[in-house]
Formats: sequence, C-alpha cells, structure tokens
Amino acid sequence: MNYWPLVEKDLVPDFLIRKGIRSLLRQRLSDESTGNEETQQTRFNELVNYLKSNPIAVETAAANEQHYEVPTEFYLHCLGKNLKYSSCYYTNGNETLDQAEDIMLDLTCRRAELKEGQEVLELGCGWGSLSLFMSAKFPQSNFTVVSNSRTQKEHIDAQARKRGITNLTVITADVNVPTKNLTGSFR
Repeated sequence: MNYWPLVEKDLVPDFLIRKGIRSLLRQRLSDESTGNEETQQTRFNELVNYLKSNPIAVETAAANEQHYEVPTEFYLHCLGKNLKYSSCYYTNGNETLDQAEDIMLDLTCRRAELKEGQEVLELGCGWGSLSLFMSAKFPQSNFTVVSNSRTQKEHIDAQARKRGITNLTVITADVNVPTKNLTGSFR
C-alpha cells in the first residue's frame, strides 16, 4: 500500500514516519553492503566513475520551476531568519528554528575548515543562508557563490548590501555549463 498520500495530508503520526525512515535506511545499508572490503571498494569506485561522467546537477529547469523561482516572500514566512532549507541542527532539542539554523551554519563552516584569507566557491547557494553567514564570519575571505535562480541572486545581493557584506559575489548560472566566471579566477 502507498502511504505517501496519508503522509502528505499529515495523517501519519511522527513516530510511524520515523519508524518507516529507519526501516528504509536499514534496507539501504543492507542493499549497499557487499560483505567484504574488496567488493565494497570496487562498488564504490564504480559509483565514483559513474558520478564523474554525469552532470553536476540534473533537472535544473524543473527545480527552478518547482521551488527556486517561487516568490521570496513565501520562504520568508516558512523558514527561519537565514532562509536555510537544507537542514538545521538541534543540539539540545529545545532550540528555536533560528538558533538551529545558526548552529548548523557554524558547524558547516567548522567542518569545511574555513578561515580568513581563503577564496571559496559555493555551488548551489539557495537563498544564501551559508553564503551570507560565511562572508560575514570571514570578512577577509572572498566568496563566489552560484545559483541558477534569478530571484535567489536578487535576495542574496539585497541581503549582502543591507548587512554591509562586500566579500560576496553571486553568479546566476547553470553549474553544468562552463563559463568564464566559473572556470576563471574568482575575482
């Protein structure tokens, strides 16, 4: 039975959704396991080669139509202050959405080992949550970020001006199509 319509209508309790997700994850891990390290490495290498031969992003036009070109005001009502829609991190479970966004953005910067003086390229910057956070946190670094959405670029540029951020350049482009801006120097 397909339970997805019930999930979409918010008729399935969270504990059942979590149980279903855990079951799917267990199944995926089982499907991916080959039983020994050598065949696992071979399988991994095949996946890497497959990914290398494919475009960086797929269905970019459909993605734009579905959610990137949605009016910014919609996201201003649905997301936290950073407009971060990929993930948040709740360390204690009682953080606000804004706090969880900030925690995740800071964690991302630490994991990327960002520091002052770097030239950073971010592909697929969304509404600029990470872009704006990084450029404010590391004012001596330069950030070039790419979005395939005109409305996202406009939002990020406006926020950068409002916050006095001058080390952030937003490029609207399809990351699958080489351009001088993406393959040449960042500045």
